[in-house]
Amino acid sequence: MKSIPRSLAATAVFALASASAMAQSTTFQNGSFESGLTNWSTDGDVLVTTSGRKIGILSTASLDYEDDAPLGAGFNNNSGTAAVDFSFNNNLAGVAVGSLDIGGFAYEGSALRQSFMATAGQQITVKFDWAFLSSDTANADFGFIAINDTVVSFVNTASSPLVSSFTGNFGDFGAASWVFTENSYTYTAASDGAVSLVIGVADIGDYLGTSELRIDNVSVSAVPEPETYALMLAGLGLMGGYIRRRQKKGGETAV
Repeated sequence: MKSIPRSLAATAVFALASASAMAQSTTFQNGSFESGLTNWSTDGDVLVTTSGRKIGILSTASLDYEDDAPLGAGFNNNSGTAAVDFSFNNNLAGVAVGSLDIGGFAYEGSALRQSFMATAGQQITVKFDWAFLSSDTANADFGFIAINDTVVSFVNTASSPLVSSFTGNFGDFGAASWVFTENSYTYTAASDGAVSLVIGVADIGDYLGTSELRIDNVSVSAVPEPETYALMLAGLGLMGGYIRRRQKKGGETAV
């Protein structure tokens, strides 16, 4: 059998390399929390479940105050670290607290943060699964994502329908039924360098009630540019055409 022409071989190698590059994610790590909070920095009440499915849990619960009276102080706190009180802090995981004043004045919250590398003009897709529940009926507490500190609220207490619900005592999030929904965002990097991703929960309007956000399967991947698709498809097309010609030639000469 004759060898594949060098030009076709080179094109094939480039096509395969392009396909491999498109399939690779960025430097983002541990989005499924299988290694706990490794690679994440946290602020406030954040922890990862230690049994069964690994899930990141963030709440607005304090330690010293009865957020969910008549339940005791800190009843819905998960980590033993209080949610960040914005009266004494000007940022939450690096996000300016003023940018969290969505639908009201933000009082407290919790968040986790991780950075990844990108190049200028690169399109980044961020995906994650989330579930949200709140015992606050007076204000629109919310879950948010911030990419390079630009905040987007993706769920709040006024969202309908909420995907999770209580099945036990009022305010007991451990007895809640958690159902997850997937979110997806696309971001275009303005310059080369690190891009920060923050996911968190904020308490709006007062310190009363607790809201809890659960997240899993956080992924960050590069969206290939159209030119990359075109080159890959061209290479695969050349390879396919060559193989078809070889098969056709073999069929014509067969006895």
